[in-house]
Amino acid sequence: MSININIISGFLGAGKTTFLKKIIPNMEGKIALIENEFGDIGIDGDLINDKLPVREIYAGCICCTLVQDFKKNIEELILEYRPDHILIEPSGVGSLSDIIKACEEISKNSNFDIRINNLITIVDVSAFDDYIQNFGSFYLDQIQNAHMIFLSHLGKMDQKEIEKVISKIKLNNQEAFILNEDWYAYNGEKIIEILNTIESCKIDSKEKPVLTPADKVFSTVSVNNPRIFLDKEVDKILASLNDEEYGSILRAKGILELDTNQFVYFDFTPYHYHWEYIEKFKRTKVAIIGSNLRNKKILELFH
Repeated sequence: MSININIISGFLGAGKTTFLKKIIPNMEGKIALIENEFGDIGIDGDLINDKLPVREIYAGCICCTLVQDFKKNIEELILEYRPDHILIEPSGVGSLSDIIKACEEISKNSNFDIRINNLITIVDVSAFDDYIQNFGSFYLDQIQNAHMIFLSHLGKMDQKEIEKVISKIKLNNQEAFILNEDWYAYNGEKIIEILNTIESCKIDSKEKPVLTPADKVFSTVSVNNPRIFLDKEVDKILASLNDEEYGSILRAKGILELDTNQFVYFDFTPYHYHWEYIEKFKRTKVAIIGSNLRNKKILELFH
């Protein structure tokens, strides 16, 4: 029995969870999921599929300090569920080259036939130039090591701007398949059809340059049981996360309760944010990633 590893990477807020929610119901065979959260709160695993076997790895990146946890979770999933596919959603600040290396090591030292099938990176076109400028090789690692690249957040950009970003991506990865259409508009069946037309990836095992660990560049703030909010407050609060008084917030996401007894999920980056009503959750929580974060001010906002 062979187990296919599919890694869906992408920088903070690129759209990895949305991608997973589209493809999971349309994949053939048994599926298991590993979610890696940089902070100590997991949110994405709650949103995907409550019937799916999920393992969540908190408080760091698979590629930094959590390789043993990663190996343990893969082996437990295989022994308990015998999946045909294991989907891995790394932290948005994870190094794809190091995650590939970790998967290769697990494959070599395992009694199971584990193969890396797809290396997918979601690229937020609207934030591409800023992320290249601010995070350089750290950001490019996810692009350079992908064998499929899906573009997101195309809506506010004209075709010339999109083509410029595609050209820059090709300079860093000449071999990857790039879907230059808005996959957000596709249903999961269509995306699976696209994935099935592309050959499985071939791993380049050459030694990669060592990157600065993510925990030396980014920090996190976690909020458990935030206060109850007014419906009309949500947009105002999300817009305020761009204010310097909170530090440089690169990603915020969470589940909030409203005074109407409704629950909302929100997702924020400096370039776009949205929120939506969701079914009732047992636990409300917020996770924030950025640099030079003002923890006290952030906690005051949500408490």
